[in-house]
Amino acid sequence: MSQFEKRLACVVAADGSVVRGYLIEECEYDGANEYTLTWGVPLRGSEAKTNFAGTIGSAEDEPVLPGLVTVRLGPADNQMRVCTFDAGGKPAARPFHIACFRDR
Repeated sequence: MSQFEKRLACVVAADGSVVRGYLIEECEYDGANEYTLTWGVPLRGSEAKTNFAGTIGSAEDEPVLPGLVTVRLGPADNQMRVCTFDAGGKPAARPFHIACFRDR
């Protein structure tokens, strides 16, 4: 990759399958409410610093129950963790959208 990639994005279904995205390599789902996303470029370290935005949202055109989403960096430089919750804050599988904004 010759150009610095400033924006990454993906849509993940409640079961952890990646529906669509840009530079998303995989999603590992723990079966409850935690998703580990692996990207094709680092999110932190000497190459980049990244900000995230996430929302609960449909993977395709299905109805979506209300919920909350949290994001944090993952164990590897190219990973992040997403946790989803129901509207009351109880862990729950939910489809979500993530945008990552990378700066040098």
